[in-house]
This record gives sequence, structure tokens and C-alpha cells, in this order.
Amino acid sequence: MSATEQIAVERFGSGPAVLLLHGGAGPELTWERQMQLAERWSLIIPTRRGFPRSAPASRQDFEADAEDAERLLTKRTHLVGFSYGGLGVTLAAERNPKMVRSLTLIEVPLYLAAPDDPAVKEIARAGDAFLSGEADELTEREFLTNAGIDPDASTGQTGQLIREAIEAARGGRSPSEARPDLGALAEAGIPVMVVSGDHHRGLEALCDALAERLRARREVVPGAGHAVPRAPGFNDVLEDFLRGSAGTARFRTA
Repeated sequence: MSATEQIAVERFGSGPAVLLLHGGAGPELTWERQMQLAERWSLIIPTRRGFPRSAPASRQDFEADAEDAERLLTKRTHLVGFSYGGLGVTLAAERNPKMVRSLTLIEVPLYLAAPDDPAVKEIARAGDAFLSGEADELTEREFLTNAGIDPDASTGQTGQLIREAIEAARGGRSPSEARPDLGALAEAGIPVMVVSGDHHRGLEALCDALAERLRARREVVPGAGHAVPRAPGFNDVLEDFLRGSAGTARFRTA
């Protein structure tokens, strides 16, 4: 492990660089099943500020995540962002398109892609209520479940990591404030893939809209709820995209 600008960064494997940025759950839970990719890729796995091993943070902030990701870019880095972490890598790609080889966004709460969809509005409302501490118990549990976090997990290492994730998320900056220029990013020529897990109507609608705005390849990998990187077949889809065999935008049909 090395420290870069006060964040913990782990590196595995060799080959083309792939930066994996986690969301509300830490990197240990999020990317556990991607470790096998280190046989063919150089994995760069930061731990976002506010999570154990990285610098404390007064709140989770996608702007800080973007700045940290930018410092880790090397020539032609593949960026992969999950959930809240996808906000940071999207901003990093928008600002540094010549450094980015591809961009994969996994159920990223870029609500501006579908501002008028009722199901997306509901996701944003619940998420903002949780982050602000204003959610009632039912809303909080619904948000955590949709985010793939079991609020009742209390034993073992997994339980500890989940408790850390919940505490790190509280008070975080709302994704509703993230305003990347999706049009400019689409024009930058970066191959983009948007992935969802087929478990929530609002997230599917959001990912559909985001893929259309970014002229992105659209994939659905069910089987793990919001924890899409843990779903069967996800690594195959990701590697197919990273290898450039499907660089042309492709949209999901109904």
C-alpha cells in the first residue's frame, strides 16, 4: 500500500491501468471479486477520504474524490466508478479526457441525467434525506437496502465494514449537486459503459438516461442487487469493454 495525497492506494497486477473507485461501501467489499483481473490488468484501488486507512473527512465529497482520482491518472487510464464513487471518476474524466482510456459507470447517482423521472426523483429524495440525517427509520432502511448495505449486519469483518460504510456516508455531499457537463463528456470521444443490476426501476431508468446522454454502451448484470461488481458475469462484461471489443455505443433495448 502507498499513500497519495493522504489517501490509501493499493496496486495489484500488471498490464493496462484500471482505476477502481468504490462508493458507499469500502474497497474491500466493493472490489473483492475483481482481484482476479490483476492477472491481466494493473489495478489501482484508492480508499476514499473518510474511510479507514485514508485521511479523515468532514463529509463525503465527490469533488475531493475527483481531485484524488486525477492525481492517480497515468496516460490512458481506464476509470471504473461504482455508485457515489462514480461521481468522482466522471468529473475526473470530464476534466482530463486525454488521460482517460475508458469510463465505466456502475449505478452512479448522476440524477441530472433524468431530472423529471418520478422514480429517479424518489431515489434522490431518499438519498438526500439519509445523507442530511433527516430520514425517518423506514426511509433510511429503504435507502440502505437499495444501496446494497444491510443495516442489520453486525458480526464479523463484513459487519464491521458495513458499519464503517454507514458512518462514512452520513452527512455526505448530495449527488444532486454534481453537475458534470454530460454533453462535453460525450463529445470527448471517451468510450463509456453504463452498468446496472436490474433490481430497482428508478436506477434502471437513470442508467438508461445516462447511457443515452453519454452515447454509452449499456449493460445490465443482475444477480447481486446494487452490488453489481459482485454479480455473476460482471467481470466478463467489464473485460470485454476494457479490451475495446465493443467501443461503439450500444443501448439496451426494451
